[in-house]
Amino acid sequence: MLAFDDRRHVPRAKAITQSKRRAGVQIIDFSDMDLLPDEIPSNWKEAIMNQCFRNRVIELVCVNIPRLVNPPPPGCALVIDWLEVREYRYSDDTAEPVETVLSAAVYGEIPVGEADIKFAFWMRRLLCPMLIEATDGDYIPIALGLKVCGMGEPVWILKSWKVDRGYEYIDIDGIYTFLQHKFQRAARGRQCCQWWEIKLFIALLGLSGTDFTRSLPLVSPQRMWDNLPLVIQAFDMETEVTVNLDQCKRVIELLYSETFPKHIDVFSRQSVWHQAQGSKLGGRNKGLIPTDRRIMCTLRNLNFLMSYWLRSHAPEATEEYGFREDSAGVLGWAD
Repeated sequence: MLAFDDRRHVPRAKAITQSKRRAGVQIIDFSDMDLLPDEIPSNWKEAIMNQCFRNRVIELVCVNIPRLVNPPPPGCALVIDWLEVREYRYSDDTAEPVETVLSAAVYGEIPVGEADIKFAFWMRRLLCPMLIEATDGDYIPIALGLKVCGMGEPVWILKSWKVDRGYEYIDIDGIYTFLQHKFQRAARGRQCCQWWEIKLFIALLGLSGTDFTRSLPLVSPQRMWDNLPLVIQAFDMETEVTVNLDQCKRVIELLYSETFPKHIDVFSRQSVWHQAQGSKLGGRNKGLIPTDRRIMCTLRNLNFLMSYWLRSHAPEATEEYGFREDSAGVLGWAD
């Protein structure tokens, strides 16, 4: 299985963080009419950020990979999933693979754009163990989310290869066992919902910053991890795939109270922002402490992420998830 992002169907909400990554990068000039250079460009980052250049590279891979499978085990198949889904079946070492273009309805009514979500779809379709070679960390929470959907097949992610150690893998089942042990020990008997350890883990990732969410200013992932007992006592889900906004707002208030215990009181009727403005915190920190509006926007963004990663389909009504379109049609945060 070889999958690439199909930008036609990548959620629009991802454009917010993608545009920030492109800011300040001198992207090369390259059009649909240009041919790839004979050598790999030295300024690879600036080149691959040009969408036309990226498409040319993917086209080159898609055309050549089927004939480079060596040796092709008889009866095996290669599936290439990009703008369309093509299957190549091999019979023996000498014969050319039989190519088939699979139906556009392979994904059902809602097409899938991102390669990491395509992985989740194919896991559901093939119902078999899977080894993933990827550098994107999103595969870990998405693979864990498959367990919530009842998928028990094992998943490994090829992390790296080292001369002295060989291949190193990430065992998703091993991560889940670790999370269960760590979170249940911190929970002190509390069970908020089924598969809550995975859902809380994804929520904490979301609050640490992802393609669809902003991080909590001044609250590090380590701070969240160190305060797991407090977080777990307040955390709750509203539905199978969305967090309870009021309870998770309480989680954020607790985290800021633990981060600035002399300045923010979790039992105060004032918001964390108002408390910070009246405190002796430095000007920079005061400016970074989020308002209630920003907090609620972040939590709605988090629900978008949770629904997307757990269901493998992005919610369509983005305005309900903390995103807002301006007069130019550009999507941004709704705070």
